[in-house]
Amino acid sequence: MQLHTFSFLDQYHHGPIFNGFLELRYRVLVENLGWELSHDGVVEMDQYDHPKAVYSIVTNKGQVVAGARALPCNASWGGWSYMLKDAALQKLKSIPDDLLDDCPDTANTWECTRLVTDDTNLAQLSRMKALRMVVHGLCKEAGKRGANDLISLSPSSFGRLLEIAGYSPVPLGRQYAANEDGRHYRVFRMPCDRKVNAIACEGLDVELSICIRPQDSGLSLAPKTAEKSWPSHST
Repeated sequence: MQLHTFSFLDQYHHGPIFNGFLELRYRVLVENLGWELSHDGVVEMDQYDHPKAVYSIVTNKGQVVAGARALPCNASWGGWSYMLKDAALQKLKSIPDDLLDDCPDTANTWECTRLVTDDTNLAQLSRMKALRMVVHGLCKEAGKRGANDLISLSPSSFGRLLEIAGYSPVPLGRQYAANEDGRHYRVFRMPCDRKVNAIACEGLDVELSICIRPQDSGLSLAPKTAEKSWPSHST
């Protein structure tokens, strides 16, 4: 598996990988979990996909199998900030407005969202490896931009997965059951520590991709059609 990390503005240097991530988000979040999100029947994209965002995406044999997004908590774009803060401001109907007592408003804290994995093409061990690679990439990209902490609204079981991977997540606030998929979610915070992140990635044999030109990637630039049989809240 290969890890690709880049900003929204650099996506064009990575061939069809960003588009593949949007397609995976559509299959997992819209088709599988039934979330009511903006999409065109092929890709899912929202107001938090903008120039302030960074991405950590894993491919396997040329196919996107996992990925996530991160934004600084001082981000502002088109009247939106970041997901948890906008939920607290009652701008997002599907997320309760009382999950955080205090929403951070600093570039030292980044929010991670849209974590998805292609469970139909990943065995359990491969899925865990892909998740660890995604988290490693998020820490790397956010950390080099000044992040000290990462927060996310994730399935309640995700904290245990982070601990297994070597991180130190702390649950914040209450958990709740989402109306759309019935799963339980809560907010987690964890330090964005460069040394811890390096240790957590040991043994993964991570193949990093800094910049892939389409002609070198072995991936087709042709858009794929949506697959209708095809898996956090925000994550």
